[in-house]
Amino acid sequence: MPKSRILAPADGARLPPVATATLGRPFHLLPVYLRTLQQALADFVQRELNARYHARFVLSQLVAGDASQDEPRRTWHRWGGGAFAVHIERQLLLQILDYRYGGNGSSAGTADSSRETETEHRLARLLGNRLSQLLLASMQRGGHALAAGDGIDNLSFALRDRPSWEAVLTLADHSGVAQGRIALGLDDDSVGYLLQQLAGDRLPEAVASSEPLPFTEQLRLRLRAQLLEKRLPLGEVLDLQVGSVLPIRLPPQTDVYVGRKRLFAASVVDRGGKLCLTSFQDVE
Repeated sequence: MPKSRILAPADGARLPPVATATLGRPFHLLPVYLRTLQQALADFVQRELNARYHARFVLSQLVAGDASQDEPRRTWHRWGGGAFAVHIERQLLLQILDYRYGGNGSSAGTADSSRETETEHRLARLLGNRLSQLLLASMQRGGHALAAGDGIDNLSFALRDRPSWEAVLTLADHSGVAQGRIALGLDDDSVGYLLQQLAGDRLPEAVASSEPLPFTEQLRLRLRAQLLEKRLPLGEVLDLQVGSVLPIRLPPQTDVYVGRKRLFAASVVDRGGKLCLTSFQDVE
């Protein structure tokens, strides 16, 4: 058997890290959600800004990824299962404010030329609440409207330094010139809820039936899969340093245990963003 090669820290640093938070979670479905969100936001801009305030904005771009660094102007809004953070660039907020009071959006001035006012803060909280309601409705399967108990509470403090995930929309005028950006952030609980909805993990209503389940569906066993075992000579173990990378190759099959008893060999596959066991074979 060839000797295992331990990569130097400098070589290991060039390898793409595995984000453990993404394992088994349907992050690959987020682009599908973003298309739904983009349409909902385009409708919001037309209905809540253009029709209500006689503005002339168009949604020109929507991008998503890790949230930016701490932004003190974020407004936080809590719902039953998590929280959202909304940040509207001040220049854009001043334009919306100008439209709201009958202007044409051209007298907003420079964002850094004057002190912030309570009127700006109230408008930011108002729009943040409406955008949070839109976010929650778009996250629910089928885009259902909010129920009466699904209120959004405006918070007077920041829950954390920054949200876990963020979608940023850019608004432009009809000539295509960017006017400002709005960032919509989700905390960890909201991201988890969104991924659960995308994966369709909610139990079907039929499960609530009072009829007893067949015995084969009542029997539950906890399976433990051992994906990898690697043996190293003592000398190589002693040579390990912080940042060392061990090159490994996953075997085609993995051992499956019930308790401490090895009962099956199975293949590990990715199904809808989840790691699943399939093709079970008895080992005894």
